[in-house]
Amino acid sequence: MLHQNQVTAAAVAAGAPPAIALFEPDAPVYALGRRAQGVDGRARIAGSIAACAARQIAIVDVDRGGLGTLHAPGQIVAFLAVACPRWQARELCAELLHGIADLARDSGVDARCDLADDVGVWSPRGKLASLGLRLRDDVALHGVAINCAVDRGLGQGLVLCGKPLIALDNLAAEPDGAELDLAPWASKLAARWQLAPADGTAQQTPR
Repeated sequence: MLHQNQVTAAAVAAGAPPAIALFEPDAPVYALGRRAQGVDGRARIAGSIAACAARQIAIVDVDRGGLGTLHAPGQIVAFLAVACPRWQARELCAELLHGIADLARDSGVDARCDLADDVGVWSPRGKLASLGLRLRDDVALHGVAINCAVDRGLGQGLVLCGKPLIALDNLAAEPDGAELDLAPWASKLAARWQLAPADGTAQQTPR
C-alpha cells in the first residue's frame, strides 16, 4: 500500500487526476502515525499496544502524522491522492469531513464536524469518522475511516486520534459488526467529494 501511494502521489504531482481507493478492511488493524513511532512514541501508547496484543489486533506503522487510528471490518477506509498546496489543507479537511457528516445526516444520524480540538466527525454517542493526511510535494495522501457497522468494543483501551477513552459510533442502526453492503455509502461519498473510485464500490481487501 505504501509503494502504491508513492506511485500515485508522483502521478498526481505530475498532473494526473485525483485518485481515491475505497475499501473495507478484512481484519482489525491499529495504524500508528509518526508521533507513535520510535521509543518515545511507543511509550505514549504502551497500554494500547498491550490491548492490541490481548485482542490479536495487528499493529502497523504508516507515514502520516498523528498517533493511532483503528481500521476494522464495518468501516469504509478512503485512501486518496489529491493535489493540495499546504495553504489549502484545512479547506480539503473541511470538505472531506463535511461530506461524511452529510452522509451521516442522510442516514438519520445527528452528526457534527470538528476541525479544531477533536478532529473528525462526531455524533452525540461517539466518533463516526477519523481523518489523517500527509502533505508531500503539494499532494495530500491517506484520508479517512468511516464507521458504518464496526465492532465498537474494538476501540476500548486504545488511544485513538491522540486521545484515550474515545467512544465509537456507527452510521448504521444495525447491531455492531453486522455484515452490510457498504458500496452505496462509498458511492455517495465519492460523488459528494467529486472523486470517482476505481470500480465504484467499497471492496473488502486487506490493508
